[in-house]
Amino acid sequence: MATTRYRRFGPRLTVSLSDDDYDRLQALADKGEVSISWVVRRAIEDYLHRHPQPLAQKPRPAHRRERQAV
Repeated sequence: MATTRYRRFGPRLTVSLSDDDYDRLQALADKGEVSISWVVRRAIEDYLHRHPQPLAQKPRPAHRRERQAV
């Protein structure tokens, strides 16, 4: 029987970090007993809350699955 994985979040994002930034994020995650992804999502939420006005609106490229369906 095939299983379907449930994704709670939308599109994925890849970010390159300095070793120091990564280590600091890992330390915060360890201290809070959460994942680095959780820390980053929380930081993004906080940033967007403090900056409610969207930056320049650029058309977002179609998601890979949407491009394949065309």
